[in-house]
Amino acid sequence: MGPERREGGVESGEMELTPLIDCVFLLLIFFMVTTVFQEPYRLKVFLPEAEEAAMIEEKKLVATIDRAGVMEVNRHPVTMESVEGVLAREKEGVRVVTLIIRTDKETRHGLVLDLMETAKRIGIEKIVLATEKKAEALLGTS
Repeated sequence: MGPERREGGVESGEMELTPLIDCVFLLLIFFMVTTVFQEPYRLKVFLPEAEEAAMIEEKKLVATIDRAGVMEVNRHPVTMESVEGVLAREKEGVRVVTLIIRTDKETRHGLVLDLMETAKRIGIEKIVLATEKKAEALLGTS
């Protein structure tokens, strides 16, 4: 008895590789077609070298004021007198600074306004007041 043959002429123990090769070829064509090629610049320029990195695009600062008036910026304690210097130092070398103000419900409104005026004077344009959702809204009750 010789090796058994099926109707297609392939021995029963062999695996047909033609469909596999076709699939690999189709995948290769698909990836070649969908690949994005970066277009080179038309003008050739030699960029100047710099020792320092470029400006950071955006920085977020978090200022927290508790009900007693104790203040901190990014978890570092500050006073109302020193907050201007801290904010100015954090703003150096940054294009956009976002100041997020977290306050207690019982915090004096005047402290928040003073902090906002100081931030505007330094040049911080984005000021956000942090809030929490009501518990009823989270539970889905009215």
